[in-house]
Amino acid sequence: MPVRRHPTARQARLGAELRRLREAAGLKATEAASLLGVNSAQMSQIESGASGVSEERVRRMAANYACDDTELIAALVEMTAVRTRGWWEEY
Repeated sequence: MPVRRHPTARQARLGAELRRLREAAGLKATEAASLLGVNSAQMSQIESGASGVSEERVRRMAANYACDDTELIAALVEMTAVRTRGWWEEY
């Protein structure tokens, strides 16, 4: 996926939540990137919202981070699927 210059609030929030989960698991970004099969730059882009992330990767990240909060995982997965524009974007 291409790198975004200006991530939306939703994309930034998704990245921040993924970073929070990684940090709670006690993993460094390089360790998490290795588990996910990406390089550290890609991991940084995912966590900043500059790069998109698939539903599959979100689920793999949650499993790697030993996150068993199914409601949180479902919410994060939903954030990857939402492609509609918000009402505020026309302003």
